[in-house]
Amino acid sequence: MVISALSKGFSSIWCLPGSHYCSFLPNLVLYILCSEYSDFLNRVFITQYRYGYPAFLTLCQVLLTWFILEWLRFFQWTSIQPYSLEVGEILLLPSICFSFHSILSLWAVTNAPFTSYMLIIRFMPLVNLILAHLFTIKSKPSLRETFIVIIVTLCSIITGVQNFHDDAITYVYGLLGLAFESFYLTLIQKTKEDQRLSAVNIHYTCVINSVPILVVLCLIHPDTLKALASGSWLSLIFLGFFSLLLILGCILKFLICFCACQSSAVTVGMMDIAKRDTMTLRSLLPYKQSSLSLPFLTSLFISLSGIGIYAYGHYIDILPVPSVLNGHFI
Repeated sequence: MVISALSKGFSSIWCLPGSHYCSFLPNLVLYILCSEYSDFLNRVFITQYRYGYPAFLTLCQVLLTWFILEWLRFFQWTSIQPYSLEVGEILLLPSICFSFHSILSLWAVTNAPFTSYMLIIRFMPLVNLILAHLFTIKSKPSLRETFIVIIVTLCSIITGVQNFHDDAITYVYGLLGLAFESFYLTLIQKTKEDQRLSAVNIHYTCVINSVPILVVLCLIHPDTLKALASGSWLSLIFLGFFSLLLILGCILKFLICFCACQSSAVTVGMMDIAKRDTMTLRSLLPYKQSSLSLPFLTSLFISLSGIGIYAYGHYIDILPVPSVLNGHFI
């Protein structure tokens, strides 16, 4: 009962009543922290233990998420409807996109952290914007938000452009990762609007749908046996790193689903741009100002400023509008 009351109180602070928009700033901060810590742990863990098996790691994350959600539902700490085949069929395509995007994102953390893959992912807000119109999303971005998204995306792409010398597979994986994530976010947003499902129920269904997909993929993948054999399962340090990156991955994926359902897929794309611009800004600190080009700094400034304006616009949208009755505000 205490945990249920705390979760309800947290939800009332996190997502203001009477609005379909979630609070942008706390979600952004939590997203950046979870994403950066998750990327760091994945790089350290996979590099230190040479454990580059993204399909197996994704399956473990999904199984852990399923266990946690079932545990919360069993103790009635959150309202989760039992799995139904009807909803599972509706969310089958988003679940497929979710599974393959999760694998590609883990692959990119260690194999393509500063390559064309990350540059391609910066197109996500613009792609989500296009998909919102193609799928006739009801809560499409306004003209003001559309203009901001286009400017921020283009400026962020300019800051991410480098002289890449990548293999063709990196470009292919980048395009696939962008497509899978954009379709996943847009489809769950549309499902939320059409089916009136909560973000927790949507994530719960996608997780269950993903389990057989990932199990089959791991069974046919030749590296699965290597993943089981090469793990230092008797080492507490290995198990600690392994558990921590799984937990952070679970939190991050739920946060992404929550924001896409409560706000929009475009907002998730803007949060991802904010994370990448923040990483770019932090990487500039060791460099002298004279070694940086003016177009680069200008683009980075415009991108960060645009994200701030976008966040402020969401704050204005979620403010309660006072009504007037007999000359008095109520």
